[in-house]
Amino acid sequence: MTEPYRIREAAIWAQARTDYLSGLSAEAVCRRHDLGLSAFRRRARKYGWRRSDQVEPPPGELDLNLYSDLDMDDLARTARLRFAEAVEGGRASDARRWRALADELTREARAFDRDFFRGMSREEVAASMENMRREIEEEDEALLGPPPED
Repeated sequence: MTEPYRIREAAIWAQARTDYLSGLSAEAVCRRHDLGLSAFRRRARKYGWRRSDQVEPPPGELDLNLYSDLDMDDLARTARLRFAEAVEGGRASDARRWRALADELTREARAFDRDFFRGMSREEVAASMENMRREIEEEDEALLGPPPED
């Protein structure tokens, strides 16, 4: 069964273009922005999104700002999804590596949380997490507009 047709806003395509020209693979850009790979490649070809036209940074100076909005929980979640894909695809060695990475990222995220929330009660932690979630939603809405209604 094919996936349903998806229409994305111009802001999403602009961010996808920026991510692609910054060095992410087309597949990673499509996963990150929930875009179809053939639609992405068609748009890249139509509008001339070519990495070869970009100015290369000097050796040793990688711009990692592309990943600034990802946290350890996001990375662990992505690794778990890759683990599931590898298992379904019968790629045992890939699955083993993705599982190990997901476990390590989860341990690091939990260690960070323990340090960050040290001395707080469960209720204070829950309130703080809810506050952070709300702030992220407000930032997203300011950048992308209100979420579509169900």
